[in-house]
Amino acid sequence: MLINKVAQYRVHGMDCAQEVSLLRSRLSRVNGVRDLRFDVVQARMDVEYSAEKTSPEEIESAVASIGMRCEKWLRGSAKAGQAVRIDSAVAFTWASGLALAGGMAVEAWQSGDLVHAVLVHEHSGHHLPLAVQLCFWAAICAGAIPALPKAWAALRGLRADMNLLVLLSVVGASILGEWTEAATLSFLFALAGRMEHWSMVRARDAIARLLAVAPPEASVIHGSHEHRVAVETIRVGARVRVRPGERIPADGRVVEGVSFVNQALITGESVAVEKRAGEEVFAGTINESGTLEVETSREASDSTLARMIRMVEESHSRRAPSEQIVERFTRYYTPAVLLLALFVSTLPPIWKGGGWSEWFYQGMVVLLIACPCALVISTPVSIVAALTSAARQGVLLKGGTFLEEAARMRVLVLGRAGVLTSGLPEAADQRALNEAESQEIRNWQAWKGEQGVDWPLTPRTLSESGAQGSVLQAVEQLAGKGWTAAVWEESGHLVLEAYCDAPRQGAGEVLRQLKQRGVERVLVLTGDPCQAGRTAAAAAGVSEVEADLYPLEKAARVRELRRLYGHVGMVADGLTDAEALAEASLGITMGSQGADMARETADGVLMTNDLGRMVFLVDHSRRTLRVIKGNILFALGAKVLFLAAAMAGMATLWMAVAADMGATFAVTLNGLRLLRTKTHPTD
Repeated sequence: MLINKVAQYRVHGMDCAQEVSLLRSRLSRVNGVRDLRFDVVQARMDVEYSAEKTSPEEIESAVASIGMRCEKWLRGSAKAGQAVRIDSAVAFTWASGLALAGGMAVEAWQSGDLVHAVLVHEHSGHHLPLAVQLCFWAAICAGAIPALPKAWAALRGLRADMNLLVLLSVVGASILGEWTEAATLSFLFALAGRMEHWSMVRARDAIARLLAVAPPEASVIHGSHEHRVAVETIRVGARVRVRPGERIPADGRVVEGVSFVNQALITGESVAVEKRAGEEVFAGTINESGTLEVETSREASDSTLARMIRMVEESHSRRAPSEQIVERFTRYYTPAVLLLALFVSTLPPIWKGGGWSEWFYQGMVVLLIACPCALVISTPVSIVAALTSAARQGVLLKGGTFLEEAARMRVLVLGRAGVLTSGLPEAADQRALNEAESQEIRNWQAWKGEQGVDWPLTPRTLSESGAQGSVLQAVEQLAGKGWTAAVWEESGHLVLEAYCDAPRQGAGEVLRQLKQRGVERVLVLTGDPCQAGRTAAAAAGVSEVEADLYPLEKAARVRELRRLYGHVGMVADGLTDAEALAEASLGITMGSQGADMARETADGVLMTNDLGRMVFLVDHSRRTLRVIKGNILFALGAKVLFLAAAMAGMATLWMAVAADMGATFAVTLNGLRLLRTKTHPTD
């Protein structure tokens, strides 16, 4: 039996979709490699392989054979965002640039026709002094050397990537005698690679800095003394001391002290919250004023911050629809441009006669324009930046797909408890049950256990368990007042208690703002009694309420809405909402009080109980789509402009590379603007 393993690597030099294609082509030929997954923005590669047929060393050697380098991926470490050390590619780029500058300086000094040599291609060749030619040859070689391994790998794999196209163009320009242009092209391509790498490193650093906030050490109290230990070694139940200005090292509860804690990292709240004994605190949040002693409730690897970071990291691998559309487009775009280059090189000379060198040159320009780097990188950079900045605002999403769903949401389904109410019910009434009434409850509990779902105590669930006595009447009376009921045991006797959950302040204003943003329909689906659902919905200005629903009925209702409207969002946090959340296009749960099952099923989490984050999410997602569309239009526009220039015979080789370099750089920086979020509407 073959055992497959998964190795995760950070690949230095993987800054574009073309490097992904090279890696996929090379590693797919390694015996034993089963599956490959790539994340360009994080420079991460996951390799599933058979341990009996290959090894990590062979995988690393295969990567090195195409001019790249990989190392083991370290989750959550600062190393994940570090820039790559200065390597030989930088040195070759400098050498190419200096040689090119030297050659141009000598040519300008001796002949005075430097502008003519750069902007006009004369395929009979420029008459250059030997010293100038030597400088240009040095510039060509130094600029081309870093691309040679990738170009050779592309040629072996019969893949026309940018490295191969540029080298062929450099050779073609040299054959035509365009030494100045060949040297300029070689240097600009090397510079483009360095700038593309620099911009991706900046993106990785910016994203890593946003989440690399967990303190490495903490002060653990032992009796009358304390000592500093690594956060990873802290166990549940340990007591830690957090002084003003320090970050809380682990999730837990305050046991001593009073202080204001800045929880913006976790919840997105802009104002520090006062924490006293018995209140919950989160890892990574900042203690601002007093000294706190905290008893840890989770290990560092399972803290809210750790789970948040894992969710953000994993979200990068779930591609948004716009990413998939761009990828499908480039499958047809690149071959189409290659055919166009062939036609440009051959058809005009055949029709008109002669002029082969001129049109061969324009064909090379078209080949260089074929590079889809700016187009391909425009979307993932924007998506990752948007997901990361949303996390800083207390909204976690499990992928770019759900970010785009928020922008297209037409219907919003809400749960009642914890969404339209405070989620902190207060006891309104209680009474002890007699033996006959207790038996009704036991029958209800047995029936509920057979269903396998923790349904609430409502008139419907009670009657369907067979109850017909006074307990059913009592629960119906409580439901009529808008209260919910529960039972608990005290000294061997069952007690029926009624709870009143106050409406959530500001919910109505949030829903009004969502309707202003194009949400056509808002309705409440709840398993609570009808009156409880109507009371909460009315306080928020919602007229559509469906109550007393079982989990499968909620899920069926959401499924029907999705069939009718296409894009349906749902916000709920109860265990019985999990199936309905899974049916929604965008399922959102509350992070601080939601059930674990709901959090696992949902597509996103509001880390605070502020329903207003939904307004932020809709605005942020729509801004993200605008940036993505702008990037795509800019990248395509640049291609069309230079294709037109090439067809008109007005473009040069170095101009095509400069345009591609500039477009890639521009869309990357534009996407990174999403790291800066606008002011939250409720702040």
